[in-house]
Amino acid sequence: MEFTALFLAIAIAMLIAWRGPRPLAIGVFAVVLIACVATFLHHATDRLSLSF
Repeated sequence: MEFTALFLAIAIAMLIAWRGPRPLAIGVFAVVLIACVATFLHHATDRLSLSF
């Protein structure tokens, strides 16, 4: 679910960059980038239950 939200946020950021003012586009991009890094770190720190 969070990946769908991130995808939509990236799409919105691209639309704002295309049509909107530059400072708003940079701000939205920064927020989306922080959300992507936070999602990555959330999933990268999960323990894997491997059994060999």
